[in-house]
Amino acid sequence: MVHAIHLAPSSEFKINLESDKLILHGNVDESGGVILRGSVSLDCAEPTKVKAVTLKFIGKMKVAWTEGVGSHQRFHKEDRTIYEHEWSFLPPKKKVYQLGSGQYKWDFELPLPGDLPETIEGSEHGQVYYKLKAVAERPTFSMNFVDKRPVQVLRYMLPSALELSQSLLIANEWADKMSYEISVPSKVYSGADVIPITFDLTPIAQELKARYITCTLKEYCTYTAGEHVKSESRIVKFLRDDDFPSEGPRWTKIELLRIPHIGTNVHCDADTDLIKIKHKLKFTVSLINLDGHISELRAAVPLIISSVSHSEEVNALPAYEDAWKSMPYDPEVLAQLIASGGMPRSVAVAVPNAAASTAQQDDRDGSEGSGSGEEEDDGTSMWPPFDGIDLSRVPSYTTAVRSNRLYSFSGSLPTYESISVPGVAR
Repeated sequence: MVHAIHLAPSSEFKINLESDKLILHGNVDESGGVILRGSVSLDCAEPTKVKAVTLKFIGKMKVAWTEGVGSHQRFHKEDRTIYEHEWSFLPPKKKVYQLGSGQYKWDFELPLPGDLPETIEGSEHGQVYYKLKAVAERPTFSMNFVDKRPVQVLRYMLPSALELSQSLLIANEWADKMSYEISVPSKVYSGADVIPITFDLTPIAQELKARYITCTLKEYCTYTAGEHVKSESRIVKFLRDDDFPSEGPRWTKIELLRIPHIGTNVHCDADTDLIKIKHKLKFTVSLINLDGHISELRAAVPLIISSVSHSEEVNALPAYEDAWKSMPYDPEVLAQLIASGGMPRSVAVAVPNAAASTAQQDDRDGSEGSGSGEEEDDGTSMWPPFDGIDLSRVPSYTTAVRSNRLYSFSGSLPTYESISVPGVAR
C-alpha cells in the first residue's frame, strides 16, 4: 500500500482517506451505498509551481486466461470499468499556479452505489480493484507529484439476512451401516474464522470401525470473457482425523477447520458478470466393515465466505467520545463544539461550512478557537453532545441546499444523479 511519495526534500504530496475500507451493508438490492471521503494534501517547504492538481477514482474488473498449447493456444481477456470519477482541484490554465510555502489541502467525497462488486485480490485469472490516483502536474522539466491509494470495497450482510441465522445439518441412515448427523452452526464465515463441525455417528452394522474422517473446504471459480468461459476448482483447506473415536454405541466429535485469510489462499463469494466464486464444505467418513472391506460416506454443504467477519461488531454503536458523529444536525451546537474543543479539529472540515471556516481560520492564526462570549476551555470539560437539541430538527434537502450547509467535506450536497445512477454495468 502506497501512502505517500516523497518526491523532493521540499514537498510531500499524498492522499488521505477517512477509511480505505468501504463496507456496503446488505446485498446489491438492499444496500444504500457508501461515501468515500478524504483529502489530497501538498506540503510545500518552499514556493512551488504547479500547472494543475487532479484526483481520479476508478474501479475495474478484469479476467484473463490462456487455453490450449502450441498453435492451438488462445488468450481470452476482458476488462470492464465499474466506476470512474475525477476531481480537478486546480484546473489547468495558461499560467502556472505559484504556491507559496505552506500546507495545502483539497477535500473530496464521492457517493458510491450499493451494487458495486466487492474487491477480489490474489486470483490468478480475475480481479476486482478500486484505486485513487492524485497528480500535481508540474511545469516542463519538473517531475510531477503523484500518489496512489488502493481502496477496498467489502460487503456486510444485514443482521436480518436469512443466511446468518441458518445452520447446516445432514442427517440420514446409510445402507444399514450407520445413522449419522453432521452439523455446522452457520452458513456464513470469513477469513481466519474457525468452523466447528459436529459429527454424531451411530453404528448399526456389527464390528464397524472408523478409519478416518476428512473435512475439505473447496472453492469453485467461473470466469467469463465474451462467449468464453473458464471453470476451475481448488482445495483451500483440508483436515484429516485418523483418531476419530469408534468405540461404544455412539461416536461423537467436533472438528475445527480454520479458514485461511481472504486473499491468495481463499476468495470471498462473488456473483458478477465476469467472475463467480462459490464454496462447498465436503466430508468423508471412511469405515472398515466386519469383513475387512472399506466403505466411504460422502456428503457436502454449501458455505458462504464473506469479506467481512460477522463475528465482529461492525454495526456497533460509536464510542462515547465519537457520539458527535451521529448527532442531529444543529449548526449552532456544532460551531460551539468546535469552539469549545468538544469536536476534534482534525474533522472540522466535516462540519457545516461556516463552522469549518472558523475552525480553519483559528488553526491558521494559532488560536484555541474559543467561542465569543464563552469561557476558554481548560480541557477538563466537554460540551454535552445532545444537550438542548430538538431531535426532530433535521433539515430537509431543500433547506440544506438553501442554507449551503452540509455535514460533508465538499460543502455541497450531492446531485440526485450522482447517488441514484449506479456505475457502469457489471
